[in-house]
Amino acid sequence: MNQRITRIKEALEQPFEKTSRDFRLGWFSAPEWAAQFAREIVGGTGLAPSGKAYPPDQYTVTIHPDRSASIKPVTDTFQQQIGEIVEDVLRSFTYEIVTEPHITLATDPTLGESELRVIGWHSSNPLAVAEKMSASEEYDTQSPPVGAFLVVEGRQHFELKQPVVRIGRRLDNDLVLDDPHVSREHFRLVARNRRYLLEDLGSTSGTRVNGKKIREHFLQPGDVINVASIDLIYGEDTGGPPDVTPPYYPEEDPDVRDRVTPLDLDVEQIKRGLDKAKDGAD
Repeated sequence: MNQRITRIKEALEQPFEKTSRDFRLGWFSAPEWAAQFAREIVGGTGLAPSGKAYPPDQYTVTIHPDRSASIKPVTDTFQQQIGEIVEDVLRSFTYEIVTEPHITLATDPTLGESELRVIGWHSSNPLAVAEKMSASEEYDTQSPPVGAFLVVEGRQHFELKQPVVRIGRRLDNDLVLDDPHVSREHFRLVARNRRYLLEDLGSTSGTRVNGKKIREHFLQPGDVINVASIDLIYGEDTGGPPDVTPPYYPEEDPDVRDRVTPLDLDVEQIKRGLDKAKDGAD
């Protein structure tokens, strides 16, 4: 175990050092952060009967309040960057990632200014979640509903033509959502019995449909899907998506392909188009 802790610590140190430079955190001790994360990862890892290793997906990093003050203006970005570093290292060590790592900063005035405390834990039973996701892979996926589409933030439409549509923050998703609170692989749509089944993929912030937090949900025209700060409206229309929304095409440039350009469009027209599609489906 000690050898594995050392190897993980060494893998974390260099990217942590870069983070320290990026955020100009002179007090940030990359070796100490790396050592504590490595101990929590190894100590908190659970093993399935198959031998697969599931590391903690939640980490709280507690530091002195004076240290927290220098991070406060960029807390979300800092937490996200640390989480991505931890995830990349976990994947390089062939850990099974059921839910992407989430980092939370906390303060404790009893700690010294050069001290920190990292605690890792599992937000849910990783074996149960993994088994559920594996079972969903076995679906006999069929052709998707005819004319299915999503209206992204009331501005652009994204046609749904594939049996499985992956949606999240990673650039290799079918639909990329630009929001730091959207998980890298947030949810997916699976065609089943000429309908789309929405499956949350163990996302950190969760997925809501019509205001209700869900794990799975068969979509109906007019359903509003909320992911972090982004709203998606599901529709079906054999004539195609409403003309009032231009199509959403990811850009080739990886720096911009995950952005949806705001347009001044009449949202009421979009809703009327969806109501029309719903009436036609009935």
